[in-house]
Amino acid sequence: MPGTIEDAAVPHQPKRIAVMFGGTSAEYDVSVVSAQQVMDATDPEKYEVVPVIADFENRFYTGSSLRNAARYRPLPPGREEVVFAWGERGPELRWVNERRSLPIDAALPVFHGQFGEDGRVQAYLELIGIPFAGFRSLDAAVGMRKDFTKTIVARAGVPVLPHVLVSRYDLGEPEKIIARAGNRFPAIVKPAGLGSSIGVAVAETPEDLIEVTRAVLLKDRFALIEPKVQNLVEYNIAVRAVGDEILVSAIERPKQISALLDFKEKYLSGGGGAKGTTLPSQGMLSLTRELNPPISAEMLADIHRYARAAFAALGRRGAPRLDFMTDAESGELWFNEINCIPGSYGFFLWEQASVQPLLFPELIDHLIEEALRTNLKTFDDPVPQDAYLLPR
Repeated sequence: MPGTIEDAAVPHQPKRIAVMFGGTSAEYDVSVVSAQQVMDATDPEKYEVVPVIADFENRFYTGSSLRNAARYRPLPPGREEVVFAWGERGPELRWVNERRSLPIDAALPVFHGQFGEDGRVQAYLELIGIPFAGFRSLDAAVGMRKDFTKTIVARAGVPVLPHVLVSRYDLGEPEKIIARAGNRFPAIVKPAGLGSSIGVAVAETPEDLIEVTRAVLLKDRFALIEPKVQNLVEYNIAVRAVGDEILVSAIERPKQISALLDFKEKYLSGGGGAKGTTLPSQGMLSLTRELNPPISAEMLADIHRYARAAFAALGRRGAPRLDFMTDAESGELWFNEINCIPGSYGFFLWEQASVQPLLFPELIDHLIEEALRTNLKTFDDPVPQDAYLLPR
C-alpha cells in the first residue's frame, strides 16, 4: 500500500572508489597531480573517494593527508599501509598493521608510466577480483610498448612509420644498428616502453645515432629508432566506447616551442601554478595547445577512422589518448602511440569543443560504470567439466 515502509525511498549510498596513483615511475609527480584533479572532479553524491598511493617501493597507503597536494614532499605524512583483498563483503582495503578493513566497489587507476599504467597493477587487481577502470592488464602492457602497438595497429590498417628495435646487446656492433636504421637521418630514438616523451632524442648523424641510442638504453631495455618526420605537426585525440559505438573527442594540436616536445614542455609549460603551490596552472596539462585546429575534412576523417581502428585493436576500454604525426607538406599521417591513462584523463579534450561534450565528472562516471559493468573475475570453479582431472 502507498505510504508503507516498503514504499519509502531507500537512501542513496555512494559507491566507494579507490583512486590509485603514484608508484615507481619517472612520472610519479604527474600521477599525483592527475589524481588530485580526478578526485576533485568526482561527484560526491555518487562516489566516496578513497585515495590510495603507491610509494617508491610499490606499497599501498591511504589516509586523509593524501588529499592535500601541498603536503607531498614527495610522499605525504600520516599515511597508513593497506592492501587490496576479497573479503566476506567483496572487494575491500585491509589495513596492514591493524584489524581493519573497508569495503570498496571499484578502483580507478591514475598512474602514468611504469609500474601502474603498464598493466602490472591491473594484473594485481584482476587476480584479486577488484573491478577497475581502463585497459585490462594485457592490453595495458601492450599499450606501453611502442613497437607492439605499432605492429598491432598496422595490422588493423592504420599507417605507422618504419621503425627498428634495438637492445643493449646490439651496442657491440654499432654498424649493424646504423644499417638496420636504414641510414635515414635525422632519426628519432626513443625508449620502447616509457611514456610522455621521456628519453626521446634526435640523431642527426650515424655517430649521433649510436651515442643517443646508448643513452636511451640506460633508461629502457629497448630503443625504438624511426625517421624524423619533416614538417612535423602532431594531433592527439581521445576515444571511449559506449555500447557498440566508439566516440571521439576534440582534436588537440600541441604548439611546439622546441623541435621536439619533451616531457617538461608537455606537462609544465606555462610556468605552473603560483609560487608555493603544487599544481600547475590550468590543470595538469598547462600546455600551449589548439583544440580542433583547422584541418581538411579528409584529414579529420582519417584521424577519426584510424583512432577508432587503433582503439578497437588495442583494448577498447577506458578513455585513452591516441597520438598521430603528420608531414604538413605531404599530408601523410601516421599513428605514433597510445596513452592508456592520459594526464588528468584528458578531460579537456571532452569538455571543450568536443562534438559530444562530456564534463569531467561525467567522464569519471563513464570510467567507473564501465569498470563495474565489465569486471571479469568470478570465484566459481574455472575448469570445464570435460577437463576435470581431479575429483570434484
